[in-house]
Amino acid sequence: MRRIALLFALALAGCSAPVPPEFESPEHKFRVRFGAPPRVYDKPDGTLTSQIFTVASNDGALTVRAYKLPISDDEARRAADKLLDEAKAELVRSVGGTETESASLALMGKYPGLKFVATAEKPRSGVLRARVVLAGARLYKVSAFGTPDFADAPAAREFLESFAVLE
Repeated sequence: MRRIALLFALALAGCSAPVPPEFESPEHKFRVRFGAPPRVYDKPDGTLTSQIFTVASNDGALTVRAYKLPISDDEARRAADKLLDEAKAELVRSVGGTETESASLALMGKYPGLKFVATAEKPRSGVLRARVVLAGARLYKVSAFGTPDFADAPAAREFLESFAVLE
């Protein structure tokens, strides 16, 4: 009996939270771990079309917004800094936020991007943790927005870090 209890305790000690399944969008060429199937919306952004993928709760939302820019990959590469800065500014502005942290990133070692944090006031107060990434003429806004506990939770960080471009 003691042996069974010991084996059971060892089995439980080795268990960790299961890794959420990956979501893939072949059309928009990305994958990410939302933790649940996302809702998908077509959403124009000025003259640009985009699609939003989101999983929301009372405490916040995990979101990927994917754009196919109406320019060539070469034009996007030449304008990368400007496109990324504008995408970051628009995302911070959309939540009435104030940027508190920002850094460059190279997703998968080759796609330019920015990662940043902002405090927010609308549509409700909270924290925005986000990344904007440019892959050719595809622009992605990846964000965790919600209460500080939501935006700082391991699940939100895993979501942001799991985002990858399909090649």
